[in-house]
Amino acid sequence: MATTEIVLVRHGETQSNLEQLLHGRTDVPLTQLGEWQAQRVAERLIEFEPVDALYSSPLLRARSTARLISQRINRETVFVDDLTEFHFGDFEGSTLSNIQESHPEIFLQVLDTSDFEFRFPNGESRREFHARVKRALDALATENVGKRLVVVAHGGVIASAVTQFTGGNPNDWANFLVHNCSITRLELNGRSPARLARWNDTVHLEIGGLPR
Repeated sequence: MATTEIVLVRHGETQSNLEQLLHGRTDVPLTQLGEWQAQRVAERLIEFEPVDALYSSPLLRARSTARLISQRINRETVFVDDLTEFHFGDFEGSTLSNIQESHPEIFLQVLDTSDFEFRFPNGESRREFHARVKRALDALATENVGKRLVVVAHGGVIASAVTQFTGGNPNDWANFLVHNCSITRLELNGRSPARLARWNDTVHLEIGGLPR
């Protein structure tokens, strides 16, 4: 079976990232640095041409990153709802430190990586989240067998995808964090596990100066 490549790009920096806020479904813009990061990763993706298709989460931070990539690689962005970040429910906008202080029982559940049924109140469960991430990427891979796809998404989505396709625990997000506008590449050839060909590559963000 032909190898299908999925190039996963995390969106650029947001103020929420800087403040360590749990913003899953909350729409937040890129910072100035985030815009620069998106420009740099767009340039870097020339290395991966030809790119056959570009997909993105519809949330603003991913959409803004995908817009710059789209302009550079000349591919129209297709938005996929199932690529949105984990839904933190009533705790959208909180920090883990605040949750540890105000709701220690929930914080302990957060730390339990064996608990797939955990959900923040009015949010989604871990099992539901991982299922939709896998469903989304399986569908994209099926539609694009033997092609190279760029997928712009979120830290939680990328961690879930990498662990599910390579055989890890998708709840163990802390060990699979990726930087803003990093590149992670999965190779799928119909067998399990998939090959993790590149992970959290940020070389393009280390060259040249920062915006003035």
